[in-house]
Amino acid sequence: MPTVNETSRVRDGCRRRSRGPARSVVGAVIGLVGIVLVAPPALAEPDGEAAVYWSVAPADERGPDGRRWIELTLAPGEAVVERIAVTNRSGTAQVFQLAAADGRFTAKGSFSMLARPEDSVDAGTWIDAQDSVEVEPGQTVVIPFTVSVPVGAEPGDHAAGIAASVRSRGVTADGAASVGVTSRFGVRVMTRVLGDLVPGLEIGAAEAVYRQRWNPFKPGWAQVSFDLRNTGNARLTVTGRVTSASGGVDFPEPGEGVLELLPGETRRIGVALDGVRPLIRVSAVICADPVVVPLEGASAPALARVEAVASTWAAPWPQLATVVGVALICVAALAGRRRSRRGVAALISQARRAALAEALDGPAAAPDADGAPAAGSGLDGIGGGAS
Repeated sequence: MPTVNETSRVRDGCRRRSRGPARSVVGAVIGLVGIVLVAPPALAEPDGEAAVYWSVAPADERGPDGRRWIELTLAPGEAVVERIAVTNRSGTAQVFQLAAADGRFTAKGSFSMLARPEDSVDAGTWIDAQDSVEVEPGQTVVIPFTVSVPVGAEPGDHAAGIAASVRSRGVTADGAASVGVTSRFGVRVMTRVLGDLVPGLEIGAAEAVYRQRWNPFKPGWAQVSFDLRNTGNARLTVTGRVTSASGGVDFPEPGEGVLELLPGETRRIGVALDGVRPLIRVSAVICADPVVVPLEGASAPALARVEAVASTWAAPWPQLATVVGVALICVAALAGRRRSRRGVAALISQARRAALAEALDGPAAAPDADGAPAAGSGLDGIGGGAS
């Protein structure tokens, strides 16, 4: 497997990453949707018989040659003979149907062939191979095919695939009926037509959506989505980074494999930025670093970084609600304290008035033994004395 060289540096908040031609394992069972993977041998159970295992691989005259897929560099009007090897790993002889079709990458990034070869309009129509091949159990048959580039073919990269298929029979989910299923197993055929190679990448339809957590002490997160569109005529691998004030996230994420775009293809990318504070307006910077996939023995032009910005409103509603709630509690507490102070002041004032009234009236005199007021008591306001 080719070595992947990767360098990284930080500039303007985005980490730039540069990669060489990373090649993932691609090719395998193609069902009705026509998906091609290159993996373990394919499996099918034709018409209720024993399971059929088979594999398809690039080959030379002797057999499989170790390539993962076929890459060609041809001039318009040029033709070349290539080969695939079909191996029957089953216990009985099998007849495999052969077909070629245009290739593409799915939304999840896996390589695929058109389900209907007759719908092909590009490189799938350049491949001429025999219709079928019979392979004895445990044997491998090398099948030549021709790739002929039309005289008027546009320069750049063109994708196709060639596959061997077996028709099998299955049943519906409820077991009520049987249905025929064609399982295909094949490899990529990537052709670069000589001429001016004009690569290009655009970022479009960038948008961000802020998601608030109702815990006011925890930041929310932003979902950033955008399109990566290959506007040139060369196959690209793309790495990049989405950053905001809270940090950044790389794409594709580790373990997701290589993000590869054929000419004219668009891929929708979604990135979640966590720990984003609601600062009224939140912006995310999208940085994409495209690299032209070089073919063996050929150089490829360099491409500059592409950037875009996605913004969204991020109102701090939980924080505002918390501030308003605290303010209301403080106002209520202050109002209650004032009412309490007024009540205490009223009680003190009432006590003072009562004391003052008692002081002005004077204390009452105690009566004598006969019950008469004591002399000089001053009850009448006339003092008594001896004459």
